[in-house]
Amino acid sequence: MKIKAALLLCLMSAAAFSFSGAYRSLHRVTGPVLPEEVAARFVGRGEGAEYYLRDKDGYIAVFAGSRSREPVRVTDIETACLRSADKLLLRDGIPAADSGELLHLLEDLGS
Repeated sequence: MKIKAALLLCLMSAAAFSFSGAYRSLHRVTGPVLPEEVAARFVGRGEGAEYYLRDKDGYIAVFAGSRSREPVRVTDIETACLRSADKLLLRDGIPAADSGELLHLLEDLGS
């Protein structure tokens, strides 16, 4: 009787372990992915960008260059209200070549 209980416990443990591994692998695959057409607009544009837009405490912030740690300005545009693609772009930073492009991006994100 003890052998059957031990065998059943081993089978249940193996099933739980297999289920958790499968769930974790599926969750990674179905996580948020940036659409290719959106990513294509910003790939390779970061070099030499004067400004970067990133999230700062739930708001879009303007940073001077890619390495800047402190924002030049924090906008009143809440990142929680943005589309998921825009949130993903902000995670790595959205480059803006100059002040004109910066204003255009802020207008797009704010509407």
